Amino acid sequence: MIQKWKPTRLGDICKTNQQTYSVAEKWPFVNYLDTGNITENRVSEIKHIVIGQDTFPSRARRKVAVDDILYSTVRPNQRHYGIVKEVLPNMLVSTGFTVITANKAVADSDFLYYYLSQDDIVRSLHAIGEQSVSAYPSIKPSDIEVLELLLPSLEEQREIGYTLRALDDKITNNTKINNHLALPRPGIDNSPDIRRGKRLSRVA
Repeated sequence: MIQKWKPTRLGDICKTNQQTYSVAEKWPFVNYLDTGNITENRVSEIKHIVIGQDTFPSRARRKVAVDDILYSTVRPNQRHYGIVKEVLPNMLVSTGFTVITANKAVADSDFLYYYLSQDDIVRSLHAIGEQSVSAYPSIKPSDIEVLELLLPSLEEQREIGYTLRALDDKITNNTKINNHLALPRPGIDNSPDIRRGKRLSRVA
């Protein structure tokens, strides 16, 4: 019952930016995710960087773990956020992200991710960012930590998070199928027939 959900400060059930890479660790390579390469949990590119051969981005500093939530601190309304479900070897993300690690004894990462990706939360964080002194809207980890939510039991969180994740995965799979079906097939002319207002398939 939603009446039993407890008002909770986000910073009381998670930590931010827990692990940082040091060059003293001397990794031979890095798999790097920049803020602009993820939007609404869809990754467009992870850059493989060979140390000593490729240019090493100065912002490649944040370490991540499975179920960490990534939330860009710059222009929140652009929705550069996601949740880590697979960690590549030597993976780092930009310091432009706040990396949010849930306390799994009391909080479900998927539930928190979908809470943070709600339209009203995005709008609220962007409004806070617009008040910053920087040249562009930006937020601090503390702006995320002070957010308050109604927190269900851990079991309910897991059920809600699982359901939303399953729906998200289904949408992603359907999009992939639709994109595949939209590709032109060799030997088939799918041009529209102007006279009939229909699309015909003609074998070439």
